[in-house]
Amino acid sequence: MVLPAAAGLLLSMPPPPAREVRVVMGTSAEVRLTGLAETEPALDAAFAALARVDDAMSLWKPSELTRLNDAGGGGASPDLLAVVAHSLDVASASSGAFDPTVEPLVRAAGGLGDAPRVLDAAERRRLLARVGFRRVRVDRERGALHLRPGTRLDLGGIAKGYAADLALAALKRAGAASGLVDLGGSSLGVFGEPLVVDVRDPETPNGQPWASFRVEEAAVASSGGDQRPGHILDPRTGRPARRILAATVVARTGIEADALSTAVFVLGAPDGLRLLTRRGAAGLVLLRERGRRVIRTTPGFAAAYSLVVAERVRARE
Repeated sequence: MVLPAAAGLLLSMPPPPAREVRVVMGTSAEVRLTGLAETEPALDAAFAALARVDDAMSLWKPSELTRLNDAGGGGASPDLLAVVAHSLDVASASSGAFDPTVEPLVRAAGGLGDAPRVLDAAERRRLLARVGFRRVRVDRERGALHLRPGTRLDLGGIAKGYAADLALAALKRAGAASGLVDLGGSSLGVFGEPLVVDVRDPETPNGQPWASFRVEEAAVASSGGDQRPGHILDPRTGRPARRILAATVVARTGIEADALSTAVFVLGAPDGLRLLTRRGAAGLVLLRERGRRVIRTTPGFAAAYSLVVAERVRARE
């Protein structure tokens, strides 16, 4: 539109949206924002938050967590204390289906870079003696973590959600009108504008969505849909979790959504969906029932999130 010069008016257009992708936390991380004329400082702050969590909690490089594991505990940063404390809370609520002490099992099964392998019964028994969330104590007064001998932490099922929370907070502090942080499609957060989320199908080579839904001011995390079969272990048995094909969770924070998606994947549909309801979260799972692929959701999910289901599956609450 062209305004007449004599009208004495100026047409003010909002700043264009900004988007950047960088590799961090072992994945392709995408950050988007709107509402800022100068976007680079906000983007840098968001990626710095992601890198901070990676430096603290990675098991793929020397980090605060690897040093603490090797030392059997010790002083910990506020970030690490917060994530471990939340991990223990979800572990207790899920009866150990999510457990941050699963590292010995994950490492032995090849989940930290070695060739995948199935653990035999004797090895599982030996390693399970070192696993259990009650073997960890958070000492907030002294800023320390205490691990029983042989216990090692793996925060891979929760750290990305926490990182997404910090990155979104950085965008808000910078004054962004809306923002999105997406960590490899497994953990994302959004504020300011609604987002349609496509959930990838774990059984199709091109990852066609098996469901789509709409979120706003929320965090979303998925487990199983983009993992190789057997990648997620049940910390209570040491065996691969195989009750469902995929789990997706919507929660108020990324740290909660991330941990709960793993817990739901291990627990399966009935117990996992009940856990989400108790925690004030929502979600959906894909599973097989009598040879047919079925989606089950928490009560009211379809209406609350405008759920659209692919024709090849059936949705049931």
